[in-house]
Amino acid sequence: MPYPHTFITLTAEERKQVSFWLERYAVSHQYQKRKRLQILYLSDQKIEFARIAKRLNYHYDTVRWNIYLYRKQGLKPFIKE
Repeated sequence: MPYPHTFITLTAEERKQVSFWLERYAVSHQYQKRKRLQILYLSDQKIEFARIAKRLNYHYDTVRWNIYLYRKQGLKPFIKE
């Protein structure tokens, strides 16, 4: 059985950064980095982890780990400035 989860809520500034980097990673063909940001975006949209995993073709634990990483370190591990 999957672990219980809670959604994340991005701040307005974080949403702006996520949108910017999603577009930038798509243009530069950095799809793995883009998919990791999509996990955050979709969780912010209150989509369940299992649905995120299926949609992005990731394992449930990978989705959960990326949410955990965001909670501990913020956006820093997901974007390069």
